[in-house]
Amino acid sequence: MNQLVQPASSEAIRKASKATVVLQVFAAALLVGLVAIFIMIANRYSTLQDGIRENALWSIYQLDREARKLHEAVHFSMAEKELTPDEMKLISNRYDILYSRMNILEQGTFDRKFGGDEDAAPAIDQINRTIRDFEPVFDGYERTKTLSAKDLDGLDASLEPLLQNTESLLVYANNSVSSDRADARAALMSLQVKSAALVALLVACVGFLIVSLRRQLSSVRAAGLSLEAMAGDLQRSYLAAEAGNRAKSQFMATMGHEIRTPLNAILGTTELLELSRPTASMTHGLATIRRSGEALLEIINEILDYAKLDHGKLEVEMRPTVIADTVQSVIEILEDRSYENGNILRAIYPDEPSRPVIECDPTRLRQVLLNLTSNAIKFTKNGVITVKVSEQAVLGQTRLRFDVTDTGIGIDDDGLEKLFQPFSQVDATISRKYGGTGLGLTICKEIVERLGGEIGVTSSKGVGSTFWFDLPATPASAPPSAVAVPVAQGIPEGRRILLVEDNKVNQEVAVGFLRHLGQTVVVAGDGVEAVRIAAEQDFDLVLMDMQMPRMDGVEATRRIRQMAGKRGNVRIVAMTANASEDDRLLCEQVGMNGFQSKPVSIAKLRDVLGECPVGGAAVPASSSSLPTLGSEFENRRKEMVDALGEDGFADLVASFFDDASSLMKELEGCIGKEDAPLQDRLLHTLKGAASSVGLQRLADNVHGLRNKPLTTDSVQHLSNDIENYKGLLAA
Repeated sequence: MNQLVQPASSEAIRKASKATVVLQVFAAALLVGLVAIFIMIANRYSTLQDGIRENALWSIYQLDREARKLHEAVHFSMAEKELTPDEMKLISNRYDILYSRMNILEQGTFDRKFGGDEDAAPAIDQINRTIRDFEPVFDGYERTKTLSAKDLDGLDASLEPLLQNTESLLVYANNSVSSDRADARAALMSLQVKSAALVALLVACVGFLIVSLRRQLSSVRAAGLSLEAMAGDLQRSYLAAEAGNRAKSQFMATMGHEIRTPLNAILGTTELLELSRPTASMTHGLATIRRSGEALLEIINEILDYAKLDHGKLEVEMRPTVIADTVQSVIEILEDRSYENGNILRAIYPDEPSRPVIECDPTRLRQVLLNLTSNAIKFTKNGVITVKVSEQAVLGQTRLRFDVTDTGIGIDDDGLEKLFQPFSQVDATISRKYGGTGLGLTICKEIVERLGGEIGVTSSKGVGSTFWFDLPATPASAPPSAVAVPVAQGIPEGRRILLVEDNKVNQEVAVGFLRHLGQTVVVAGDGVEAVRIAAEQDFDLVLMDMQMPRMDGVEATRRIRQMAGKRGNVRIVAMTANASEDDRLLCEQVGMNGFQSKPVSIAKLRDVLGECPVGGAAVPASSSSLPTLGSEFENRRKEMVDALGEDGFADLVASFFDDASSLMKELEGCIGKEDAPLQDRLLHTLKGAASSVGLQRLADNVHGLRNKPLTTDSVQHLSNDIENYKGLLAA
């Protein structure tokens, strides 16, 4: 469509007359070919039918002959006083040949009437039953290698009627085939007459077609000029629409950035004020601002997601997903909001799920659950919201079903028909009273369908609603983050952070958060200044905005990565209002180590800092962190101290680490060996010992290794965990 189509249309029209001539020649050749093919097919069909019947007739003849030979062999044997093994073997062979001839006749694809009036199938079936009645006699011969006189008498008595039946069948088939040949010759003559009439009709039709084509050619030439003009108009319209789509996409991306930037300042400043211990009246006002800002952020995200959906860019990334963790994260995010509405928010999981980890997109799954649960909270006051996960078998396939049930206002039948439609609300008052774009369910439906699932709803007015969806439960191995030791809660202070941000208000918010977290901050107003400062000073972390004057964050990152030594390897995390998947991939391509969309909160900064080591070297996001002892250890320690005293508990812990060291050496010897019982026994012993001293998280990690082969990495990771716990307890 980007090239002019008028010359192509003109050329096509100029070739139309030549094509008509070629078509006329082709039609004439087709007629000749049709006549030749028809005659050939008729001859071949007649020959084929004759051949099939001749083969069937020959098979009947052979069947009759073999029956007679078997009869002769039996008669001859009965005349002998004592049968020799060779004679018995000859009779058995004759029966085998007769049996095979019967199979050939039975399996043949031919007309059982042989062109006659009677059906030979009953006669063939009777012959087959008689022959198969001999099977017990010859099966016994195969076992004993002998035939008794009684067996021979029975065979002789049965062969007499068998010969009569085969002879009758042979006579009938021969007479029918002969008669049918005569009838076929007469039918072929009639067919040839009809064929000649059909060919003549085809000739007339093709001739009429040729004349019609010649008449239509002039009409095509006239329409060609109109087509060229129309093609030009279509091309101009297409280019205009394409430019409009590009402008629309760019507008959505720009608007997303422009709205997120001041929204980041609003939410960030609100959070800073909440950290400054405001008065009770101010706390209420700040909470109102924060809730309003979060509601606005949800609307922005829905609009941007719908824009992706509208352009077919809404993507899913399938990877191992721990269902319980995903659901629990949704509960933790929304439980405060649920409490504000006076609701009880709870989750229900299977007691022993068969597939706790599946192939899915955890981000998109969390988005669907957040949307459905948030809606349930929005439309429920002083009620109960339940997120239930269950496993179901559908057509032999295991699927996970998610039910989000509330006791809210409910939806009537008319309202249910409007759900899952873009910009649709149950009624006009909903958007005024509760807010929302009406896009959330549309996006949820698209995501669920992209994940291979189905979504629906059941509801009663005034009783409540249940929004459900199911997904394929393809099993997967747990991702490293799902079995890793929990990260320490404390954030080390004193890191040097380079904040690259052009918006003054966002600078103040981020600096306030970072200083509250005990970090040292240097601010750069754009990419040029950031590159200069990064070349002159050492930093542990760079927080990089993407859209800035003079030089954007992408180019600034490229230039920092070109620096030599430690400064070129500093950890860089994007903090940007550009929240699309394309932006995230671009950040990865230029060498950034992380990506956080705005608005920035103190919780997000705490997570970013928790992944960044002191010293500034860029590390993968999956690097393990030091473990914490947890409340389980403290509770266990108190119990043991009460029973054994401090010294007794210290001796018990020391004994555990001594035993663990020995067990780890034995586990190292299991690497690469298929000794599952030994491996399981060692891991079971280590797990029990860890639980005894209160190191439950270490025990859980050991348990996670029991159902998979040991590797050098997994054993080394476990050894590092034990040493880390040993260091914590020594401190």
